[in-house]
Amino acid sequence: MDKHSKINVCCMKSLCDGCIMAAERRGLNDRCPFCRTALPDDDASILAMIQKRIDKGDAEAIYFLGDKYFHGELGLAKNVPRAIELWTEAAEL
Repeated sequence: MDKHSKINVCCMKSLCDGCIMAAERRGLNDRCPFCRTALPDDDASILAMIQKRIDKGDAEAIYFLGDKYFHGELGLAKNVPRAIELWTEAAEL
């Protein structure tokens, strides 16, 4: 899925490359096509949006953050035990 789509961290919706291209043609280059939120441009802003979703109990956001810890992305240190904790928490919701 990662090869042909991406997740917008504002609403945790997946967008395929075709939908991304259609949104760009409509002039939504810097906004989410689903919630119209401005897309973040740095790791700190991305993490803040993810944390906002987590605070609302969004299992998808918790799982997504677990992936980021597992791979050491978005400026986070690679932390497999923390990733497993987050994945477990997301599964329990």
